[in-house]
Amino acid sequence: MSPRVGIVGGGVAGLAAAYDLTRAGHQVTLFEASDAVGGLATGFKAPHWDWHLEKYYKHWFESDHRVLDLIREIGEGEEIFFPRPTTALWYRGAAHPLDSPLRLLRFPHLSYPEKLRMGMVIAYLRYTRWWRYLEGYRADEWLPRFMGRRGYEVIWKPQIVNKFGEELYREISMAWFWARVYKRSPRLGYFRGGFQAFVDALADRVQDAGRPDPPRGACRGHSPTGRWWSHLAGDWRRHAV
Repeated sequence: MSPRVGIVGGGVAGLAAAYDLTRAGHQVTLFEASDAVGGLATGFKAPHWDWHLEKYYKHWFESDHRVLDLIREIGEGEEIFFPRPTTALWYRGAAHPLDSPLRLLRFPHLSYPEKLRMGMVIAYLRYTRWWRYLEGYRADEWLPRFMGRRGYEVIWKPQIVNKFGEELYREISMAWFWARVYKRSPRLGYFRGGFQAFVDALADRVQDAGRPDPPRGACRGHSPTGRWWSHLAGDWRRHAV
């Protein structure tokens, strides 16, 4: 009898785990709180739209090799595309592009010494792999100390506060900030049809993992909202509980 595994959460990580485990012949139960799989990558779509719109904005970096390799493995590599957007900061009623060293130097609301200091710190974080010591610091204490308080408060603090909120931003690890800088690429990756299309494709491959004869595994999912998903021998169904 094949091993039985429970997975909590039907987001991308849960679906990827179900994909690998089911292909390996395990019996998998996937627990999901909502009435759809996908987690934070889910989207919504009006009847006249061609693409889903994400409930929460998502993109990939060119350095996100593992998820990009997964997309290629499930046969959807041609659906990824990497445009180069303009990344800008809205400050004092105007948008200021800040996606290159030259554009940072042109930012009018910091002095040249402040901009040079910030640029050197960002360059250090971009190229260093010595990140473990940063786990002992919070971004809100490390960045003002090394980057300079004004540069931090004008450019970076508002972004961290907007992402995590006033109550939590002081607790964010500096290692998290390092990862955002270290992994970032000028081009940002998207999936044709929206991230929901990627989630749907991944869920389809989880189904496919149980279809060989004889089936290598099975997967089913439970939801407290009154629905559960079953995947047995390659057939996903949604059932009323």
